[in-house]
Amino acid sequence: MKNIIFITLITLYSFAIFGQKKEIHKDSTYIKLKLYQKVFKNEKLTNIASERIKITGGDTLVLVTNFKKFRRKASKVKEISFKNHSRAYMPLWQYKKTHKEAITKKDSINFLFKEKDTLILISDKDFYKNQKRVSVPYEPKSDAFLKTYKDVVFKKHNSYGNIRKGKKEYMRLWEAPIKIYFAPKLDKHYKRAIKKAVKELSSIDSLQISFVKNLNKSNYIIYQIDDKNSYQYSDNLKKNKYVDYYINWNKGRIYDTKLEINLLENSTIDKKENAAILLQNFYQTLGRFFTTSKLPCNSVFSNCNSSKKELTKLDFEIIKYHYSYGICKFTDLETFEENHQKAKEIIKKGGIMEFTHLY
Repeated sequence: MKNIIFITLITLYSFAIFGQKKEIHKDSTYIKLKLYQKVFKNEKLTNIASERIKITGGDTLVLVTNFKKFRRKASKVKEISFKNHSRAYMPLWQYKKTHKEAITKKDSINFLFKEKDTLILISDKDFYKNQKRVSVPYEPKSDAFLKTYKDVVFKKHNSYGNIRKGKKEYMRLWEAPIKIYFAPKLDKHYKRAIKKAVKELSSIDSLQISFVKNLNKSNYIIYQIDDKNSYQYSDNLKKNKYVDYYINWNKGRIYDTKLEINLLENSTIDKKENAAILLQNFYQTLGRFFTTSKLPCNSVFSNCNSSKKELTKLDFEIIKYHYSYGICKFTDLETFEENHQKAKEIIKKGGIMEFTHLY
């Protein structure tokens, strides 16, 4: 899927709800009279107690004292549409670069301003209407999980490697299938370890990994440097003294990786220990994941030094969630947190939230 739009595309399934200061019931809320009458067709307006009616901004509202019960009843009424159409935007500079249409007066009236970017509304543009898309329900996660996830992906709480002031960290992941090529001189022990790790990840639908024998068909190379093998597949790893990797990405989409194990100064280290360090780096390349102090020492995402690391259940959940489309992808930390906050508010009111992805 290609998220060509930088701004979150959100589809909300909810009622027109208006808050009230004094609630009669913890699940009570005001809804539009028109919606109320569609659900309760046989109830006359005169039968609704006057204290349950109020007018706000030109809308006549009715107090519903048990919203969950009302929602269940309303869901059975076919002519009611619960979908609030989302408004999609893209940065003006990107629009001008990819579309020749002149900016209209209507466009300028609907401009949105976010930080230093001017955003243009594209929901009513033909190229957007004809774009294929898929909507995925929001995937809720606990605050504890998200706190750890944000440290692994965005370095939010990581005192070991904080983000430079004024610089944003973005979510990065593989969108194209990963095609791994093993260099001819890579030890069989390390090959087996990588293959086993890939098999354990096979249940993650959006993360596709395979192995190829043709170097030119690969986008991920794993190789070994020792006293018999000196060929380096990446100049960016010349300073590597043990295990390291180099990732290339474009707009958050990883498209190429080199993973190197250098044994010139580590020839006496046990292969099992080498494999554990190699695997830790391999897992980190699946999303440019950072290490954190918020995970136990045996976690592959823990910044604790240990040769006994393994992919824990929580590590797996972090990778799986990273490739879940129940949240908008390729965003910065601020947008990621805003999306979760919006989703929680909608769900709390009985609505359903979905994220729309273009492809």
